[in-house]
Amino acid sequence: MKTPDANARLRRYQTKRDFHLTPEPAPDAEAPLSDAPVFVIHKHDATRLHYDLRLEIGGVLVSWAIPKGPSFDPSQKRLAVQTEDHPRSYADFEGHIPDDQYGGGDSLLWESGTFETVPPNQATAQLARGHLEVVLHGAKLQGRWHLIRTRPRGGKAQWLFFKAKDDFARPDYDVTAERPESVKSGQVATQGPRKPGVLRPKPLVVKAAPKRPRKAPANPRQLLERVWPPMLARLAVPDEVHDDTHDYEVKYDGFRAVFALTHDKFVFQSRRGNDLSGRFARLTASLRELPASDVVVDGEIVALDAKGRSRFQLLQNTEEGAEQRFIVFDVLWLNGEDLRALPYEERRARLEDLMAAVELPVQLSERLDLPLSRALPEARRRGWEGIIAKRRGAPYTGTRSGDWLKLKVVAGQEVVILGYLPIKNARAKSEIGALRVGVRGKEGFHDVGKVGTGYTSRDRQELRWLLDATRAKKPTAVDAPAHPDTVWVKPKYVAQVQFTEWTRDGRLRHPVFQGLRSDKVPEDVVRESPAPTEGARARKGTRRAPVQASARTATHAAARQAAKKTTTGSKTTGSKKPATKTTTKVSKLSATRDAEVVLTHGDRVLFPKSGLTKEDVFGYYREVAPLLVPVLTDRPLAHQQWPAGIAAPGFFRHEMSGIPAWMPTLTVRHEDKTLRHVNVKDASVLLWLANQSAFTLHMWVSHAPRLAQPDFVVFDLDPGTGGWKDVVKVAKRLHARLDALGLKSFPKTSGKRGLHVLVPLAPGHTYARTQAFANARAVELEEALGDIATTERSIDQRGGRLYLDAGQNARGKTVVAPYSLRAVEGAPFSAPLDWSEVNGRLDPHRFRLETLKKRLDAVGDLFAPVLRTKQTLPKE
Repeated sequence: MKTPDANARLRRYQTKRDFHLTPEPAPDAEAPLSDAPVFVIHKHDATRLHYDLRLEIGGVLVSWAIPKGPSFDPSQKRLAVQTEDHPRSYADFEGHIPDDQYGGGDSLLWESGTFETVPPNQATAQLARGHLEVVLHGAKLQGRWHLIRTRPRGGKAQWLFFKAKDDFARPDYDVTAERPESVKSGQVATQGPRKPGVLRPKPLVVKAAPKRPRKAPANPRQLLERVWPPMLARLAVPDEVHDDTHDYEVKYDGFRAVFALTHDKFVFQSRRGNDLSGRFARLTASLRELPASDVVVDGEIVALDAKGRSRFQLLQNTEEGAEQRFIVFDVLWLNGEDLRALPYEERRARLEDLMAAVELPVQLSERLDLPLSRALPEARRRGWEGIIAKRRGAPYTGTRSGDWLKLKVVAGQEVVILGYLPIKNARAKSEIGALRVGVRGKEGFHDVGKVGTGYTSRDRQELRWLLDATRAKKPTAVDAPAHPDTVWVKPKYVAQVQFTEWTRDGRLRHPVFQGLRSDKVPEDVVRESPAPTEGARARKGTRRAPVQASARTATHAAARQAAKKTTTGSKTTGSKKPATKTTTKVSKLSATRDAEVVLTHGDRVLFPKSGLTKEDVFGYYREVAPLLVPVLTDRPLAHQQWPAGIAAPGFFRHEMSGIPAWMPTLTVRHEDKTLRHVNVKDASVLLWLANQSAFTLHMWVSHAPRLAQPDFVVFDLDPGTGGWKDVVKVAKRLHARLDALGLKSFPKTSGKRGLHVLVPLAPGHTYARTQAFANARAVELEEALGDIATTERSIDQRGGRLYLDAGQNARGKTVVAPYSLRAVEGAPFSAPLDWSEVNGRLDPHRFRLETLKKRLDAVGDLFAPVLRTKQTLPKE
């Protein structure tokens, strides 16, 4: 709420800016209303990069400049300098402030959300006292935070901004490095103001080298300081990478080092600044022969084993005589030119020219001209640590960047928990520190090492509580290592871990805890080895996929044929003939044996008024499987389960219990835990879900292995008091706007009252980009049709208007799957539509379990084109 003195508080903001020149909003610009005060953080590249925190207090945005940005570590108290108040309309601003204007440079909307004080409604009073305690509800920042003034008013008041000790605190998480993108546009890179006499770097897609070579410093250390520090890669998973946007290089296991040469003088040092020239004299001598007058190269010192693989351990034991190399993977400076602003692919081309005549022991890093689906198996086959995915068009930046991603070759293994080591932190005595794990052998359980990472604090507490109830007096491993602190337990629980490789002595290297396996018994857990056929396929270059998440192989025809393999006496969709047991045997396309799905309690009534039974639902999904399986394969699901029918309470679950051993699954890391999702790779999985009465299926809008890259933009039109009439009007407006942008869109009913509009995408998009695109279209619709439509989430504040929901465009959010049944009388399903059907005469309730066959006979599968359409969102 705007206070009477708000205009006076904005005078300083106004006097510092010329609104004819800057794109920043004037103080009188209108701002959208909200039911809670907003907070935003701008990533601002002015005289130096910093983060501007803004809290809505008294109708203005009270602002602080935080040089280092926020930290989730409560011990990190960040300086926050209070600046001028900004207008409320600034909460949506993003753009480039002209260089000659106040605050010149890029300002990205890095974070946005709402907040409340503790206790509530105390913002003005807490600001006056100099201690704000706020709860943030943002896309990146959550939980309680403190702002404490350390210097009194007068001049620029200095405050401290830091995380409170709550469940959201994460000392090991660098949010500015892990989430560098704008929440509005998805943009990551920023440009500051041009300094006098310094050329501004051109956009990343344009070659930005200076026109004339610069004179290199005579001192190589000064040259190195000019391009310091080295760029770092971020650990990632394969779904963050795509062949259309990245190139792949071998990840070497050694020492990072940078070499600078100028005027026949040199510096060879580690990332931490240690001199390496004496220890690696032979490499230094070879680097001095680089064909350049002045040059800086970045690379890795490695030692090779007998098979030519880099091994870090060999660098520790130089007496073993392992062959040493310096692998060069980037060039930062060459013959008077600072190359860091050039796109990756041009720097790589310059580096290849430089290295063309260079001889061993200096060599160019190996580049993989393979798709990711073959590059990772190749890395595994050749015994590499992994690969580095480098984004095309990206500059060399002296920070840890998402433009370089580490993809380690990580294997999976089921292990039996044999004991634990208590945590060393005295304040967390109720937690485990690490698990001692093993596998079954001929003599019993063999120790394969300890697992110390991958846990949340809650995981550590629950495991301690669980294992303390099964303590054993003697070691449960036949080859138990001598460790006096180990608490041994009975071999009762099975865990899933990921790791990089098996050591020579049969231990797991770099194991990471993934979760407990309730579907496995300890006696079944043995050391897993790839089958010979898998190895043969890998040598031919085909993809080696995990057993529980293999690549898509099912076609519509194959799925249809599989679904028809039913025993006689099974019931067709819509039939009322009672039955208590039906067996459907479906050939699994991704497994080595058949899976038998048994319908139990088929006569149980799930829809009381219409009398539809569990067998009706089972038959429906058998019929629709050929259409639905290609949509759901490799896509994480959430389920609504109705074991006692829709008249009784149902359950919403991401992870199903009692998953049989034959069923394919997807192990997915969510924000606070790792879950195992059912993977609908064929009809048998779909029918198993139907037998669990899990007939409402909610799907992610991305699929493995690219879970970070959405396949669709989703718009959910949720009607208000205007009903279907308003849905049609808004949908047609949205359809016309998407057409104008050159985008094909596809409608489907939600299965209840609303409508979903999907915009299929080509690979390579990010959730940040699709969310920004969806939000922009929703705002456009609200501006044009504000009398009937709103983006207001609160039902009480909508005033009976249709809700424009763009919120499903985020990782982990779901939308009901096409053809999925809904828990509404008559068993309606989410029906794909043609745009010509979206009119006032359409009754969404006519698409239901008993009319599926008639619908498919009339129009066929209208969702199939969604899977075939690949398009790119326009730049805005």
